[in-house]
Amino acid sequence: MKIISVDYITNYSNENTDHNMDSKNKTELQKCQSLLELPEIRFAGFLDYMGNLIVGDFKSGVTPLKNEGERKKMFVEAILRIRTRQDFDDNLGPVEYAAARRKNVVTMSIPFENNALFVVAKSDVDIDKIARKILDLL
Repeated sequence: MKIISVDYITNYSNENTDHNMDSKNKTELQKCQSLLELPEIRFAGFLDYMGNLIVGDFKSGVTPLKNEGERKKMFVEAILRIRTRQDFDDNLGPVEYAAARRKNVVTMSIPFENNALFVVAKSDVDIDKIARKILDLL
């Protein structure tokens, strides 16, 4: 399994090696690797609040259903939804996670202070159970 790291200046880059990553990115990388060990998970990645992939990848052997440009659009849209939901945090409390069940996959976003975890799982998962597993691993 190859986890990519994104360099903010050069955008998508497989050139980032462990010695170039800060400790926060290494920790996020380890979390993605742990999540990808779950049989239900197809993709796990951390996004910055501009929608850029910081670290993450697909599980080995998984064929992406979207091309890179479409995935980037999906990441930006996920961040916009997270930011919109945060407008209601004062009254309703913060969002633990948000999920969308689609015909072919389930997508989930989990907001953090400076970034968000974006996960794609198999379409037949129990959303609440997989969300608990993910939160427990984090």
